Amino acid sequence: MINRPFREKAMFRERSSISMHYACTIAESARRNGLDADALLQQAGIDPSLCRRELCYANEPEQRMRISSEQFAALLLGYWVMADDEFLGMTASGSKHGTFALMARQAVMLKDLGAVYRHLSRFYRLFTDAFSLRLEENGAEARFVMDMHQQELDPDHTFADFFLLLWHRFPGWLIGRFTPLRAVHLTIPKPPHAREYALIFPGPVLYEQKELALVFDAELLQEPIVQTQETLGVHLDNAPHVWVSKPNIFPHYTRRVKNYLDNCSDFGAADMESAAAQLHVTSRTLRRKLTQEKTSFQALKDKARQDLAIKYLNQPELTLAQISQQLGFSDPAAFSRAFKQWMGVAPSHYRRG
Repeated sequence: MINRPFREKAMFRERSSISMHYACTIAESARRNGLDADALLQQAGIDPSLCRRELCYANEPEQRMRISSEQFAALLLGYWVMADDEFLGMTASGSKHGTFALMARQAVMLKDLGAVYRHLSRFYRLFTDAFSLRLEENGAEARFVMDMHQQELDPDHTFADFFLLLWHRFPGWLIGRFTPLRAVHLTIPKPPHAREYALIFPGPVLYEQKELALVFDAELLQEPIVQTQETLGVHLDNAPHVWVSKPNIFPHYTRRVKNYLDNCSDFGAADMESAAAQLHVTSRTLRRKLTQEKTSFQALKDKARQDLAIKYLNQPELTLAQISQQLGFSDPAAFSRAFKQWMGVAPSHYRRG
């Protein structure tokens, strides 16, 4: 039996999705490293043919297909177990499965966020030559910098994207909050999948920078660690899903409407008026607040439906009629039209890959 520091016990209500770009680049890394990429995808519930289709739409982000964060987490875990490499085969020297958990068990005993980032730098200096980490402080601004030593081994920037996400979300979890970012610095030109970064990072992304970095308020370095060894155990049990699911970083009214939709048992009846009533505001006030937060009720409802549709389409026991009913569409044809508008393909084609 395989000893897994990260166990498959994700028990979240799945309502987030991820671009197939990341799944396909991980599969390509598996092929480059002599692994069975198709088996890896299938174990995660992903049809390998979707990656072949993904290549056809590489420069058309509006046509990109998406998978659930649960599937993506299963793909990550599958690679770590199959290759015994948490660096996904995208560096010259790998990192044995369980290395991150070892680092985390030390980090949870530290005093504050600054100590965690300094610990990350020291820890990975001992374990890898693939990259170096450092914390910089300059007045009111702090930067956590990652220097990749052989960036050509990460041609699609997947390793850099994932670990910048991890360096942000795990320390944030340790202090009990998802910290806002002043900026994220990437060394690459703006890629076709750039819109995905708005879902990954709570701050502006700057391209063609000299180095990879997370930029945030220096005062956050004093935030105390609030987690314990016990809560860390639960956190690692739910990793990597807990890292790739959307954190609760949305503005106030956007978050409240999303919570309303997440708990809505009848999407057909979900409308601005019922949401406003549940939030104890007028529909006019709610509309104005959402506009100020640069969104709308319909946009949030469409996104919730889209994410749920992806989840349901990956459950073969559900018919298209059942899915359309659960999502509040009048009939399967209406659902098919909406899904094609979201994804560029009909739901039946998405299901077949």
